Amino acid sequence: MFKKLSISQAVVVVLMGMVIAVLLVTGISQRVIFDNVTEDVIQSSSREINKQVIMNYENYINEVINTANYLTTQTIELSEDGRFDDLNSMYEQAAKLSEDMVSIILFNTAGDAMLSATEEVVVNDVLNFDWFTSAFNNPEIFHFSTPHQQVIFGSSILTEVITVTKKVQFYDQGVLQDGVLMIDLITVNLFELALKTNLGENGHILILNDQSEFVYASNPECTDETCESKIYVDNIILGGDSVKLADDYMYVNINTLKNTRWRIATFININNLYDAKQQATFFSTFVLVVSLIISLGLSIYLSQRISNPLNKLKNHMQAIEQGEQMSEIDISGQKEVVALTKTFNHMVVEIKQLMQNIVVEQKEKRKSEFQALQTQIHPHFLYNTLDSIVWLAENNMNKEVVEMVIALSRFFRISISRGKNVISVKDELEHAQHYLLIQKIRYNKKFDYKLDINPKVYDYTIVKLVLQPIIENAIYHGINSEYEQGMILIKAYPQKKNLIFEIENNGYGITPEKIVELTNQMKQEGQAQSVGLRNVYQRIKLYYGKEADIIVTSELDEMTNIKIIIPMRKEEIDEKNN
Repeated sequence: MFKKLSISQAVVVVLMGMVIAVLLVTGISQRVIFDNVTEDVIQSSSREINKQVIMNYENYINEVINTANYLTTQTIELSEDGRFDDLNSMYEQAAKLSEDMVSIILFNTAGDAMLSATEEVVVNDVLNFDWFTSAFNNPEIFHFSTPHQQVIFGSSILTEVITVTKKVQFYDQGVLQDGVLMIDLITVNLFELALKTNLGENGHILILNDQSEFVYASNPECTDETCESKIYVDNIILGGDSVKLADDYMYVNINTLKNTRWRIATFININNLYDAKQQATFFSTFVLVVSLIISLGLSIYLSQRISNPLNKLKNHMQAIEQGEQMSEIDISGQKEVVALTKTFNHMVVEIKQLMQNIVVEQKEKRKSEFQALQTQIHPHFLYNTLDSIVWLAENNMNKEVVEMVIALSRFFRISISRGKNVISVKDELEHAQHYLLIQKIRYNKKFDYKLDINPKVYDYTIVKLVLQPIIENAIYHGINSEYEQGMILIKAYPQKKNLIFEIENNGYGITPEKIVELTNQMKQEGQAQSVGLRNVYQRIKLYYGKEADIIVTSELDEMTNIKIIIPMRKEEIDEKNN
């Protein structure tokens, strides 16, 4: 298919193919690199933000746990010494030092409050609270409940708290007892930590416990199981990924909070990065389209600069091939095209000179061939005629000898025609009549002839010695003189743009196969039985061209007809036309 393209098309296809390949590879590579870099930036920045958030929460939780561990140690030590008053004061002091610890209470296994940082505490059904039973079920760790509304012990204030519990031991009247240390933390300051981090527009934080229950959601709309953010957190478990929430692109990072069974998920708005991606994509596409348009324009310009001069040269060569012109051409362009044009122009000059030489040579050749063909007739006829005159003289047919000599002199007067090759049709017919008279005397009147001439043919000219050779063949090969007198009919008439001459005899006739053979011999070089017929055919072809022809028809034992067709011409019969 590539070979079928023109030079301009091939140049455009190759250049555009290369440009498209380079632009695609470059664009795709840049896009992949940009996406990778952007993704790395998103992940690293998200991890750093998530790490900062976790650090804030872990610092807060560690403070609570450190306080609880200190109280746990002091509880067992001071209770062993029976210093419950000092221990109670320590609880109160710990609650005063942290505004978030609204309650610090030590419960025994029966659910009774043994120590409290507040005033008298009355708690009913402690044994039924999850935070109490969880401490005994997993005594090694601290337990953090989900946020819940609760009246602060020692007051009537209802507030949201997170209860932190752990199994501890203490001495009661010298006996080591198991108990539960409970600390109520108000959630206000804990959850305000989420507001200290810039997560972008609609960015938010989710904290879930080990049962995938909400501990905290900075997005007020995300409060139940259908929350889209929670669904992503449940699917991802841990790690990070890019997600789309509503119309915002977010990067979610999920980690656990140490010393708790909580998972914290930070949703960071990355619309600006995705906008940058889209802008980069738009810019890359714009550059790609502009580059393709510019490349296409340059390719077309370059291809036309190369192909237009070549097409101009090609069209000029085709015009020369079709014979429309034979001239030089002036073409500008690349140096190779200019050099090719110079070579072509030199070739045109050489061809024109050669053609002129050939024309001159062909004219001389045709003239020589024409004259040679005519010279073939004179000796042949003269030999036969003189032979007839000798025969007549030997038989004392003096009258016939005189008639034949007179006819022969007139015959040769027309034949010579002062060297002319073209004579009037009237002279050609008169020449044929003299020949018929000579041959009629020679054959002792064993044949006769008739002329059927349309007078209109006298106005035209003809190559001389066209009819005589054909009549000679009609006499020699077509007269059956043994049985009856032969008859030769000569016709001449106009037909459209041609002159028609017919020589017909009533002799033996010839077969169709013989007609084909005779026609082939007439039209081809080589040996031929009818030298006169081929001589006439070649001369009229040389002079008149393809419009001239000879047609042979025959019927066995009836007749043979030779039809000569030549174009109508009226020429000045002088030396200029020789």
